[in-house]
Amino acid sequence: MTEALTGFAALAVFGFIVAFGLLMLFMALVQPIWCVIDCAIDRGRGAAGKVVWVVLLILLWGVANWFYGAFAAANATLRWLTRLAWAFAIVLLIAFVAMFSMHGEFRQGIEKEWRDYRGLLVQDSPLRRPGATA
Repeated sequence: MTEALTGFAALAVFGFIVAFGLLMLFMALVQPIWCVIDCAIDRGRGAAGKVVWVVLLILLWGVANWFYGAFAAANATLRWLTRLAWAFAIVLLIAFVAMFSMHGEFRQGIEKEWRDYRGLLVQDSPLRRPGATA
């Protein structure tokens, strides 16, 4: 039983990593650029609206595009993909919370990774004196 749970937990973690990676690739790179281009070429938007949206999309890169893409984009495909990404992010969050609360091994693995990650941030190496050998 432990081996099956271990395999399941490993598969779940791998699935989360792949899904999250693809979502972040789209939402951090492809979709923001697409939003700026969509706004700039939108014939139905006035010049002032374009300027405001483009400035917001550039200054709030990675945040404003979530809202522009879902609600203000002229391109129907961009609106659909952004809404799909929103739904996908929510499903990933719900699945992660469910896995974290229902599977002790999954929770222990995440907590161990978090401790190890935090340990890397707070570890300090001793200062070396000039001329000292290692």
